Amino acid sequence: MKQITENIVWLAAFLGIGSIQVLAEPFATGPYLGQTPPGSTAQVFAPGLICNTGKHPWEANGTFSADGNTFCFNRRSGIFITENTEQGWTTPELIRSIPANTYRPWLGCLSPDANSIFFTRAGIKPVSKRNLYRCIRTPSGWAEPQQLGPPVSSPSPELTCSITANNNIYFMRGDPGRGIFYAPYENNTWPRIIKLSVSGHDPGIAPDESFMVIANKDEPGGYGHQDLYLILRLPDGTWSKPRNLGPKINSTYIEFGARISPDKKYLFFNRSNGWDPRIYSVCSYIYWVELKEYLPESYR
Repeated sequence: MKQITENIVWLAAFLGIGSIQVLAEPFATGPYLGQTPPGSTAQVFAPGLICNTGKHPWEANGTFSADGNTFCFNRRSGIFITENTEQGWTTPELIRSIPANTYRPWLGCLSPDANSIFFTRAGIKPVSKRNLYRCIRTPSGWAEPQQLGPPVSSPSPELTCSITANNNIYFMRGDPGRGIFYAPYENNTWPRIIKLSVSGHDPGIAPDESFMVIANKDEPGGYGHQDLYLILRLPDGTWSKPRNLGPKINSTYIEFGARISPDKKYLFFNRSNGWDPRIYSVCSYIYWVELKEYLPESYR
């Protein structure tokens, strides 16, 4: 683990993002925070802007709204949001109604309309209390988070989720009853859930539900502690077998927390040397990669 941490710190220095410089206004301009799009090899997203790494960085769970004008992500201190205005992107702002000392929010996910943030309340004992919460934007700001409640919430921990263009939720549930579930959005709520015949963790669903990217550490032939896999929705509605996304995306570290961009062009994910951001030596970066090489043409 010491070697892994040293490697990640070395990577930060190599990328030139080991220290934060004062940014000129505006914070950033252009689509995807003005970043040059990546190719088929994963790259750190927005170094020096979002990934302000420092010595022991923790940025994770980057999600764009459907129109691409709002970006939500996690840092150790909580969930942050930045929005694209006529003057450019705003400086990332902490969502103060989701305090890290109360919720320890993990795996945040922005709704397509940018008016809800979903997250897991983590680090609270017992583990069964790790349910999904929703924080809603109001005219006066972000409201206090509310647990989603049954049937999405249960005595088992709900650990991750991602949202489709029509607000369906795909999420992971831990033991007992471990699996990946689907909650269709009906009549402004999520009245039922369906367990999918898909094994793995951290489902990142495409906006049109045509494919998902999951994390798995149990498949043979992986590259590290946990890899990302592609699963396609087949014409009959079933899901294909997981396919490892390969060494341009996966590494000897832990890959997790997949999110698909609203245009389906890019995959965002986390790369980390550990699981718990409360541990100072655990580091995480947000990466992104172009999906064209990895998807059949009909799925792009």
